[in-house]
Amino acid sequence: MVLQTSQDEGDAENSEIVSSLASELDRLNHITKLSRSDELRLSGDWLHTLLNEVSDYLYVKDRSSRFVMANLQVALDVGLDDASQLIGKTDLELHPEETGSKFHAIEQEIMASNIPRIDFEEPSILANGKRKWFSSSKYPVTNSKGEVVGIVGLSRDITERKRALLLQQGQNKVLQEIAAGRPLNEVLTTLVLTIEDQLDGVMGSIMLVDDTGEHLLATVGPNLPQDYLDITDGIPVSPKMGSCGTAVFRRESVIVEDIQKDRLWEDVRDLVAPFELRSCWSVPFFGKDSKVLGTFGLYTKSTRSPTDHELKLALEAARLASVAVERDRAERKIRYLANHDVLTGLPNRQEFKTKLEEKVSESDRTGVPVAVVFVDLDNFKFVNDSFGHAIGDQVLMIVAERIMAVHDGAHQAIRFGGDEFVLIVDRDTAEKAALNEFMARLRDEITKTIQIDDLSFHVTCSIGAACYPQDADSAAQLLRNADKAMFEAKSAGRDSFKVYEQTRPERSVNKLTLLEEMRTGIENGEFFLEYQPQYNLVSGRIVGAEALVRWQHPALGRMMPGEFITLAEESGLIVPLGRWVTREACRQNKEWQESGLMPITVGVNVSARQFRDDGLISDVRDALEETGLAATYLELELTESLLIKNADQAVGLMDDFRRLGVKLAIDDFGTGYSSLAALKSFPLTRLKIDRSFISDLDFDESDRCIAKAIISLGRELGLCVVAEGVETAKQQAFLASCRCEVVQGYHFGRPMAARKFGKLLAMTLTPLDAHFG
Repeated sequence: MVLQTSQDEGDAENSEIVSSLASELDRLNHITKLSRSDELRLSGDWLHTLLNEVSDYLYVKDRSSRFVMANLQVALDVGLDDASQLIGKTDLELHPEETGSKFHAIEQEIMASNIPRIDFEEPSILANGKRKWFSSSKYPVTNSKGEVVGIVGLSRDITERKRALLLQQGQNKVLQEIAAGRPLNEVLTTLVLTIEDQLDGVMGSIMLVDDTGEHLLATVGPNLPQDYLDITDGIPVSPKMGSCGTAVFRRESVIVEDIQKDRLWEDVRDLVAPFELRSCWSVPFFGKDSKVLGTFGLYTKSTRSPTDHELKLALEAARLASVAVERDRAERKIRYLANHDVLTGLPNRQEFKTKLEEKVSESDRTGVPVAVVFVDLDNFKFVNDSFGHAIGDQVLMIVAERIMAVHDGAHQAIRFGGDEFVLIVDRDTAEKAALNEFMARLRDEITKTIQIDDLSFHVTCSIGAACYPQDADSAAQLLRNADKAMFEAKSAGRDSFKVYEQTRPERSVNKLTLLEEMRTGIENGEFFLEYQPQYNLVSGRIVGAEALVRWQHPALGRMMPGEFITLAEESGLIVPLGRWVTREACRQNKEWQESGLMPITVGVNVSARQFRDDGLISDVRDALEETGLAATYLELELTESLLIKNADQAVGLMDDFRRLGVKLAIDDFGTGYSSLAALKSFPLTRLKIDRSFISDLDFDESDRCIAKAIISLGRELGLCVVAEGVETAKQQAFLASCRCEVVQGYHFGRPMAARKFGKLLAMTLTPLDAHFG
């Protein structure tokens, strides 16, 4: 066999490769005879012709990865007519940079190590842009001295097998994303990219029919120009509106070979011309009700029709797109039904909490007022009793429409339950003066004559409203006060409306006076503690309590911490007040133990001002000694932000408390942006998750992830984790699934007097209560 070599006859390295291979071929020629006839003995030309008939790549390269020999298939795939044109060239000259660099690096590694690589996959992008995969084997060539002088390679085209595997993997990924409930756009993008990976020079898109059924929305097209997607978004479903608009209109596949000449594109031809798209093939897909859901389209920059394979892939993609869209619509319908009243279409109370809290938070940031308007139909039971529930349902729908007509979409309205409706209004309407006018219009609209078939009658309503921040300091209190105002309107004779007014004496606005009253109150025993139970989720028993201070003011009545703690903190009175709270909590806990109740830990909050006080250690030590309570049954709760701001001081002081035997908890964890390194350095025993992460566990995936992460973090640090603010059975179940140890909140018990708490604690000696049964 005559091997083709470089034009440089002085290249000793190439000559050495040729000599090595020629010797081997001569030996093969000598011992291999196909017949006794000399005509069938292997000759160089005969073998060369035979190699060119092989569809695999066969090639020899020198030490610099330059071709010394190759069969015809290698040349044809890189766009050459004859194998001789390859000689002396490297893959870096014949392939796109990415492909050429990979080939060169692998071959240099093989020659440097003198170790062959056998049956490994090599992806390749040819000079014409086509993608191929090869199963390659490459062997180093050595001379008589054992020195590597080149490489011999054999590569088999496995593109079809590889694409079949990638298609199956892509389809599986699409189905997995559908099953996992991933966003529809994400699923459809995965689908388009899967099909594009199967084809060369083809770009895919998916357009969905809008709710009216009259327009197409450019939903995904990951490799189409964004400007093209923008101008095709919202195109009408009609003939001569491109391949996709026509496909939906006809309810059949539409193949356009040349966009610039086909009449189906004449209405939009000028718009798409700048993007150099020449052919478009569109396949519509349908729902179970046979309605068109959208189209799967394929574009090329050359004028041609699809191959049978391409059309088959488009049909398969359309089928999967149908599954994804139907699943998404079903889930959206379920979510809608979960959060909306089926009868009126208004949001239900499940959505109300989130909407109202968002408005209150917005009011805190912007100062824009917000109000809640509570509407209750008067004597609605008479309607159901007189005309039946079917007529009653129609009345509720009519009332809902009238409420919507009054606020004209400017405010949020919900059906709160039964015959109750709630509106959230803001800006000018939320001012008390404007609220009266708004409620008057609302009442007038609701009480108009109702005509249902031959029936003609009226319903009246009682309406109450409350404003934030004048009438409440939280979303929950705002709703309660609007409800109170509505009951006042109902009590006044119904068919009326009322804005909430304070019924208790106004708080003293004179800080100095309130400060003196607080000092006197501490001395006179006007302050008292309530205890909120903490339950172990595994045993169902009370394992602790948080002590919460209250003030029974002689004139203003019962006052909550939010009404006096800030002033106590600013004035320094928090130190003597905190000293009393600690001593009283220890005394009460010791009293429970002496009465034979199971020992528990009682937690006491420590404020920033107390934490800076030099006498805090001695105050705690004195409280324990005076009451006789063992230090292990007292827990001091420190806020996360307090510890982070005073980290160095905190570690030293906390070490002193731990030596004393007192337990330490970090309160409101998750709101103070503490680092893990700082958290690790604190000698803590418990970590309390802030209630803001617990309140929305039922529906907020982010809060669920945060809560789960905090619980896991606590366990890793060897801390007992306590979840505050647990209000529902769903929250309890989620926390139990995350192995949260301890919980407290209204679901298990509100803060209560010491006597009542003692009775509850006595019950923990009996079998588990209903919350844990």
